[in-house]
Amino acid sequence: MDTDTGQIVGHVTAITDRVIAAGIPLLEVLPLYQGQGIGSELMRRMLERLSHFDMVELLCNARLQPFYARFGMTPVADMMF
Repeated sequence: MDTDTGQIVGHVTAITDRVIAAGIPLLEVLPLYQGQGIGSELMRRMLERLSHFDMVELLCNARLQPFYARFGMTPVADMMF
């Protein structure tokens, strides 16, 4: 949240089966606030909350893989319909 305006500037969401797996379908930071570490902090906090799951997955564009690799995530091949 921008403390000056009270505006939400970024958010991250997760879904889980409450047992084994979790997924992060969305991490967004408003363009004006990107590059300030907000996305990294949101990811760090979310991965901490999901650390007890055996698997945490997300889908992203190849150009974003280096960002997520900083958190220990690795690219894998998968399928989609």
